[in-house]
Amino acid sequence: MTPVELNNQLRSKAYSLAAVVAALLALGAALFAEWLMAGVAGVFAGLLLANGKLNQRHGEQPAPLWLSHVIVVFLVIITLAAMVRYPGTAEQWCYIVPLIAFLIYRIQVATIVTSAYSIALALALIGYYQGPEKVQIFFIYLLSLAMSLAFVYLREIKEQQLKPLRRTDNLTLASTREYLAQDLDKEIQRSEREGTDLSILALSIDSNSLEHASADDKDHILHRLGRMLHENLRLFDSYYRYENVDFIILLPHCNSREATKKASQLRVKAKQALSTREITVTVSLGLATLNVGDTPETLIANARRALTFARNKGANQQTDFLEVESDGGATLAG
Repeated sequence: MTPVELNNQLRSKAYSLAAVVAALLALGAALFAEWLMAGVAGVFAGLLLANGKLNQRHGEQPAPLWLSHVIVVFLVIITLAAMVRYPGTAEQWCYIVPLIAFLIYRIQVATIVTSAYSIALALALIGYYQGPEKVQIFFIYLLSLAMSLAFVYLREIKEQQLKPLRRTDNLTLASTREYLAQDLDKEIQRSEREGTDLSILALSIDSNSLEHASADDKDHILHRLGRMLHENLRLFDSYYRYENVDFIILLPHCNSREATKKASQLRVKAKQALSTREITVTVSLGLATLNVGDTPETLIANARRALTFARNKGANQQTDFLEVESDGGATLAG
C-alpha cells in the first residue's frame, strides 16, 4: 500500500468514526426535542460521512480538500453563531476546531486558520456570550488548543527523528539522498573490480510544468513519478530523491549508449504518466558514465552538469556529459 493510499484510508476511517459520533449526538438531541441541535449535528454527521467516502474513493490519488474546507467553515460559522445568537446549541464544538484544522491542513496553514479562529472566538465570548460559562468555555478551549499543539509538536519531533532512519522517501518511494554516496561508491568499486559499465542519470521535473501546480498537485506528480520509475527500472537499478523534484538514478552494467536509450524511454514514460488534460508535465535528464578516476561526487556532479545543459536547451530534453565536455560548457553560461 502506497503512502497516499494509506493516508486516504486512515482519513476515511477517522471521518467515518466521527460521523457515527455526530449521528448519535443528533439522535440524542432529537430524543430531547432539541431540534436545532439535532439538525446541526445531523448536517455535521453528513459532511463527515461524505468526506470519508471521498477519501476512500480516491485510493492512490490525494483526495480533494474542498469538502474538508466546507467542514472547517461549517464548524467556524456554527460555533461562533451559537455564541452570538443561539446559545446552548454547538458552542462547545469550538474545542475540536484546532484539532480538525491540524488534521486537514499543512502545519503553516493550520496555524494561520487556528490563530484567526482563536481571535474571533475570544471576541465573540467577550462581546456576545452571556453567562458564567463564558470563562469556562474560554479556558477549556485554551486547554484543547494546547493539547492539539502538543500533539502536533510531538508528531513533528517524531518525523525529524525518524527521517534520518528512513531508507526510502515516503512520497516517491525513492531511496533518500543520505544513502546515495554510500551506494554509488559500492557500485563504482564493483564496476572497477568486475570490469563492468556503470552509468547514472540526473532527472528533474521541468520547472514550467509546475508553475501553476498547487502543493497537493506537486505531491501527486512526485508520487506518480516515483511509481513510474519503480515500474520502469530494472530490479538491480536504484533511484534516489536528491532534491525536491530532482532524482539520481544508478544504472549498473549499463554503458553510455544503453543509458541514453533508457533516458529517452523515461522521458516518454514520464510525460505519459504525469500529464493530465489540464497540465503537461515533462522531465529532463543528464547522463554520465563512469570513467577512470571518478568518485561518487564527481560522477554525480557530471550528471547534474549534463542535466543543467539539457534544461538550458528547453523542456523535455536529455544530454550526455560527453556533449557538455565537447561543447566546452558554453551553454551552461546561459
